[in-house]
Amino acid sequence: MQRSKYARREQTIKILKLVALGVLLIAIGAVPTPSAIGKILGGLSMKDTPTNRRHARRKWSEVKKRGYVRARGSSYELTDRAQRILSEAEIWNLKIPSQKEWDRSWYLVLFDIPVNRNTSRLSFDAILRNLGLTMYQRSVWVYPYPCRGTIEKIARFYGISRYVSYATAIALDGHGSLIRHFKLK
Repeated sequence: MQRSKYARREQTIKILKLVALGVLLIAIGAVPTPSAIGKILGGLSMKDTPTNRRHARRKWSEVKKRGYVRARGSSYELTDRAQRILSEAEIWNLKIPSQKEWDRSWYLVLFDIPVNRNTSRLSFDAILRNLGLTMYQRSVWVYPYPCRGTIEKIARFYGISRYVSYATAIALDGHGSLIRHFKLK
């Protein structure tokens, strides 16, 4: 079930990108034209079948219903909410620059995010895991390569920079299991 939720989110993001690029122009208040449906299907990498056309029309209706687009002249533009979704998608696609060789240092990300920022903390945790960091202790994540720049971008996006700290360590307890986990030499 989690995978399908992610796939639906990805489809929404693809449609929002089409709107942002001005590729998708749909008459105000009308059912999407056949050419607009074709563009949505192309953007979603789907074949042009009656079932997929129905899916694309439903998806477009959902995007409008959720308030991600608003009418502007004879086309649509993204709302602030949609812009936030696209920005967050970019954050989720960030990567830590790869290194050829491990410098035998551990890079730690430490944070103490207040309870009233719980949603940001949960997203921050999930992105750290997605980037490949591993939890060393609660609110302490470790990675074998420099990652501060990427983590700072994420923290700034969620407005939690002041709660995030960084450290570099030469030795850590349990470093043997970390070396195996990260497949280091």
